[in-house]
Amino acid sequence: MKITAKQNVWFNTMAEPQARRGKLPRRMPNRDGVEESVALAEFLDWVAMLDDLARRAGSGRDEDARQLALAKLRFLLRRVQHLREQMMQGGRGQARSGLERLVRLVEEWGQVLQELTGRQPVVVDDWPLPYRLYSRQAGELPSPAFAPRVAERRRRQRPGDNVLLPQEQEAAVLVLHGIRFVLALVGEGFGMAQHPLLLQVQARLAQLVPLLGPPGTAAI
Repeated sequence: MKITAKQNVWFNTMAEPQARRGKLPRRMPNRDGVEESVALAEFLDWVAMLDDLARRAGSGRDEDARQLALAKLRFLLRRVQHLREQMMQGGRGQARSGLERLVRLVEEWGQVLQELTGRQPVVVDDWPLPYRLYSRQAGELPSPAFAPRVAERRRRQRPGDNVLLPQEQEAAVLVLHGIRFVLALVGEGFGMAQHPLLLQVQARLAQLVPLLGPPGTAAI
């Protein structure tokens, strides 16, 4: 693994873990255990940050829910990068286990896209949004006292203008690029283009990519 603090610009934006235990230790050569500890510490920091955002989103504010979704996309990006690094180092022998992990990551990515576009996805991770994001008039915020109203809103047909915000679309497209890189590595690099799991991921992407909407600042 090559886990360093300089991996990605997303690491230092809104999704920066808020419960840091200090700077990440420098990577030491020939010390796999140390590198694994760094990766684990990084993962736990992300989990702590997502837990905090999930508690805020429980109040029912759209802005808090969108911040949670954006953080989930950035966490997915980091995990896809980590998977790519492991598969590049592990070679063909890591292809099946890597594809199994990629299937899970694609489902989590799809969950976020569906949440942000008003669908009702199956929950596949530990940080689902507390409700569907609908465009509402300014100042209209659900409160815990009106839980039945919120539940009723979840059952409504989604409006046609549920689209990703530019920042959300950019983050989602970066995850997509990472997923496609892993698919190319396995299919072209490892000569496993017809592997059932690879074909499964490709079919799922074909269903999910349209949720990204028209290209914005990032090319899809």
